[in-house]
Amino acid sequence: METCLQLFPLQRIIKSLVWLTLAPTLLSSHLVFALTPIESGQTLDIDQNTPLVDNYRARNGGVLNSNGANTFEVLINTDAKFNAVGGTYAGRLGNAGVSITNASGNLTDATVTGTRMGMLINRVSGTTTGSNVVISGSRITGITAGIETGGGSLIQLTDTQVTGSGPTGIGLNSFGADVSAAGGSITGGATGVRLRADSEGVGEGANLSLSNVHVQGQTGSAILADAGVTTQIQVLNNTRLLAGNNILLDVKGASTATMTVANSTLQGNINIAGNSTANLTFDQGHMTGDVVLVDDPSTATVTLQNNSTFTGRLDQVNGVTINSGSTVTLTGNDTIGALAMGGGNLKFGPDDQPDTFYQLNVGTLVGNPGTNLIMMKGNFASAQHDFLNVTGVATGDFGLAVSASGLDAVSPLALTLVRTGSGHAQFSLVSGPVALGAWSYQLASRSDGEATEWYLDPTTKTVSPGARSVLALFNAPATILYAEGATLRSRMGELRFNGGDSGFWMRTYGNKYNVTDGSGVAYQQTQQGLSLGADVRLGDSQWLAGVMTGYSHSDLNIEQGTSGTIKSYYLGPYVTWLDDESGYYFDALLKFNRFHNDAKVGMSDGTRAKGDYTSNGVSASAEFGRHIKLDQSYFIEPYGKLTTAVIQGKNYDLDNGMHADGDRTRSVLAEAGMTVGRNFALGNGRVAQPYVRAAVLHEFINNNRVTVNENNVFNNDLSGTRGQFGVGVALALSKEFQVHADFDYAKGEHIEQPYGVNVGLRAAW
Repeated sequence: METCLQLFPLQRIIKSLVWLTLAPTLLSSHLVFALTPIESGQTLDIDQNTPLVDNYRARNGGVLNSNGANTFEVLINTDAKFNAVGGTYAGRLGNAGVSITNASGNLTDATVTGTRMGMLINRVSGTTTGSNVVISGSRITGITAGIETGGGSLIQLTDTQVTGSGPTGIGLNSFGADVSAAGGSITGGATGVRLRADSEGVGEGANLSLSNVHVQGQTGSAILADAGVTTQIQVLNNTRLLAGNNILLDVKGASTATMTVANSTLQGNINIAGNSTANLTFDQGHMTGDVVLVDDPSTATVTLQNNSTFTGRLDQVNGVTINSGSTVTLTGNDTIGALAMGGGNLKFGPDDQPDTFYQLNVGTLVGNPGTNLIMMKGNFASAQHDFLNVTGVATGDFGLAVSASGLDAVSPLALTLVRTGSGHAQFSLVSGPVALGAWSYQLASRSDGEATEWYLDPTTKTVSPGARSVLALFNAPATILYAEGATLRSRMGELRFNGGDSGFWMRTYGNKYNVTDGSGVAYQQTQQGLSLGADVRLGDSQWLAGVMTGYSHSDLNIEQGTSGTIKSYYLGPYVTWLDDESGYYFDALLKFNRFHNDAKVGMSDGTRAKGDYTSNGVSASAEFGRHIKLDQSYFIEPYGKLTTAVIQGKNYDLDNGMHADGDRTRSVLAEAGMTVGRNFALGNGRVAQPYVRAAVLHEFINNNRVTVNENNVFNNDLSGTRGQFGVGVALALSKEFQVHADFDYAKGEHIEQPYGVNVGLRAAW
């Protein structure tokens, strides 16, 4: 031993050169540096206090235990064992820091470096089993490779950093080993992991399992499968693959790689070349990038399951399977040999590229049980659209989700979405007719004996949700004005209690209107509001003058997820004449409105379009009637009323490209009716006045034009006669304070009012 330690530097250099000459041809040999041998049956324990020697060699069942020792090369051969906790192990002059050959090792928190590979885990030529090594919390660094393996070896890495630091370095260079890694990183100056077959065919291929591992090829690919290798690759649990050349998996040299991506997200490409095969499975996995077949002899299949996603090119891929809620998003014109869907989604283009359109050519198409959704889009103003072309047999059921548009179709006949060569596949629109501008279209099919096409049928057009929202917003202000003005006349009973004294009044009200298709568009309108007013007697006359103001909020339900809101702010003067002796009265109102209109359109593809605008309106009403007292405190009150309104015309755009232009909306509404009631004295000056009312209303205006997308003219028409019936009660709690409530129902040809509720009070002074 002492002689070995006293070797001259020149002798060391000569022996090192001999080692460098012979090492490439030897899978296992004695290092030529001075070493400490551990033979069969021997166990050597070293630690941080052990003097530094050149290296150690254990063989034939020998055991080397290191607890924080700092050494040069460690050589573990033929059934020997190496157990290391902490410490550093440094290879010199082309040597690995630790070499394990047909042996086993267990390293924890160790630092291993080499001037060639950091660690060599292999077997002797001619043997059929490799080495078994467990490494955790360690750092393995080499120049050409971090770890290099031989066939039949089993290697387990946990939270370990493996680095091949040279410009052509490889993080893990596996020749037929079975390697699993959890946590940590594998980095190569060129390639992260290279997988090759054992030169003598030992082992079951170069298999790799990665769980939450960072794998990076700084200038090359993340994983390279080469030289005829057959490999199983597991990319699991947030594993990251990074590549300097953007190739995450490079399969070449007649190799076969089967890779599963689960609970991980990849961004980059997969290349298959040189008569190679790649079979890719995504199981709750995600990838953005392309699967590229460099040459014709190479093949690839892609399977997605359990809500996986793939966004990229699949051109020339032999088979694609999309199952169980998974989605493939195309980013180019692709050709696929066979496409099978079992509850999956095929999407033509990302959401952020609405103006790009793709054609997918498929040899055979199979729809297995489940909701098989094909999402397509188009610029129907220019007749551009996505297209699925099945050249062979198509079977199964498929749903088409076609992107809606605010622009009109130039020629719906040209919008052929799917063509199939043969088979009995069925296609349907998953959300009903497709909205294209002012119209919605159903799907139809036609066959010429050689192929079947599915297209949007122009003979089935109906008014689109977008156009419906436009019509409803322009139409609804008329009914809003009716309800707001009704709050003024409802106070007439209270005025009669106090002889028309000056006072303050308030009304809160709610109304619902059902407007039919015959008016131009069907919708439901629900309104809530509040009116405030104050009036004063003009001298000793029978006239009162006042001002009313208020706010109402109307919600429009236009079906198919389309809605609108109108916020109305109003202010106006009014006058009232009331002759207590004769019972005659006259009411007149001039009211100014400001409308804030907002549309939310549920499109046929599930998206929403929005638009908003403001407009002004003015209305005037005049009512004349007579309060006739009868015996036993009964009374009747015939009346007539005329209301006219004009709402400003406006043009505005929805954010899906639809343009709306509404003419001025006009209304002339005549009303004639009778109120019948009775006063009940309740004592102490209190009086209750229940009543019923019946009236006939007639709208004279039948043409309020609305234009959608320049060429489509619609007419809002609320004209016609309707009947109205109401009940209510006015209650005088004193001469100065009264409350009121009533309920109305009306029905006509174009409009029904299921209810109108009005509750308020008046205080006189």
